[in-house]
Amino acid sequence: MKKNRNISLGALALMIPALATASDFFDQSESSIRYAQYYWNEDPDDGFGPTRDEWVHAIQATFKSGYYAGIVGLDVSAALAGDLNIGDDANSITNLSSDSNVQNPHGIGKLTEAYLRFQPLGEANPGLKLGLGKKARSRLQYADNTTRILPSSTTGVDIDYTFDQGSVYLTQIQGFSPRNTSASSNKLTNFNGEEIDHLRIMGAKFNLPANFNVGFEYAESKDYLKSSLFNLNHSYTFESNDKLTFSFKYGNQQDAGNLFEYSGAGPYAADNNHDASFYELGGKYSHGAYYLGASLTKVTGDDYDRVFFAEDHGTWSSAAKNFYWFGLEDEQMFKFSGGMSFADFGLPQLRWDAHYAFSDDAAGYDDFKRRELQSVLQYRFDGPLKGLHLAWLHVEHDTEGTPDGVRRTALTFSSAGIITHHADRLYLNYTVKF
Repeated sequence: MKKNRNISLGALALMIPALATASDFFDQSESSIRYAQYYWNEDPDDGFGPTRDEWVHAIQATFKSGYYAGIVGLDVSAALAGDLNIGDDANSITNLSSDSNVQNPHGIGKLTEAYLRFQPLGEANPGLKLGLGKKARSRLQYADNTTRILPSSTTGVDIDYTFDQGSVYLTQIQGFSPRNTSASSNKLTNFNGEEIDHLRIMGAKFNLPANFNVGFEYAESKDYLKSSLFNLNHSYTFESNDKLTFSFKYGNQQDAGNLFEYSGAGPYAADNNHDASFYELGGKYSHGAYYLGASLTKVTGDDYDRVFFAEDHGTWSSAAKNFYWFGLEDEQMFKFSGGMSFADFGLPQLRWDAHYAFSDDAAGYDDFKRRELQSVLQYRFDGPLKGLHLAWLHVEHDTEGTPDGVRRTALTFSSAGIITHHADRLYLNYTVKF
């Protein structure tokens, strides 16, 4: 497995000198430098959850080339990150990793991206795209996390083909770089440390008549976990340009072989036969700079909270993936959301988005209750300060419940578990492109 990851990165190293001599390689390129500071203040409010008081910063340089001969391109990004201050009362850190204690975290220095892009049919037929190497990937059921000061990334290969009626794609992942360490490309493992050969994802999206869109995706972490997703969307635009969108989703995840921890490991209890599903209905109404939305999500079978490998930060293409997941067995979530830009008030760079989600039942818990309120206020500067982005995230996530002693004998501590987390997060990002 390590040999395969090294071959991918080695191929990049061999091709860079040849590509760098091509003028088209630079003529269509874009470079950027990003500087960021994040300050996060978080506490469990007398419940189960982390206490954080972290102020960190990072600098990231990125180069994205044009296509040499209309066929080959290269993306490279390198970054450094470190702490400015970690509070004495903090017992957890998430943008960096702790050393001897939370107050003395490790810094980060690494390549966050080293990725070759191919258009094998040339610029005249750009529908087929191939890719090889390390980058932050995003598919429906797996996405590298970009919510920390530096992103996680994966090493692998990608094939995408886009046509008038939709697209098809295939991704295979063989290595993982966490968001909070300098590790270049760790092997994929389960929670017992056993190696998973690869994660493979394949899917298709189609544009149908009458403004319908449909998507399918299947993902399997070899001999560990398999997951499938179906989604259907329909949109209608009124004469006033207001827009109404409806969506339906169905997803399922199951154990997929001898690497699954049937006896329990990490945050998961013993599970002889994992088979969890979810159903979701959603709607959204947009009027100019404003929107309102509502969603209903129901989980059946088992807890919908498994990840594809131990270091996976978790992806769930559902409205129920909020600050934490509303994903316990038999949990039914209602969610209301809304947002606006302040363009009508002369501030198009300022916007606000919020949601409130709640559920009142989950299998195996007595007196279960989950609530989440989240607000994001952000401002993107223009003019001389273009590239500066400020944001404030405020969230109150509260979960209560007592194991019934029959279905459950202990609390759940996965992403859908019993946790209380109140957070204020301030983000400053300044990106200069040239």
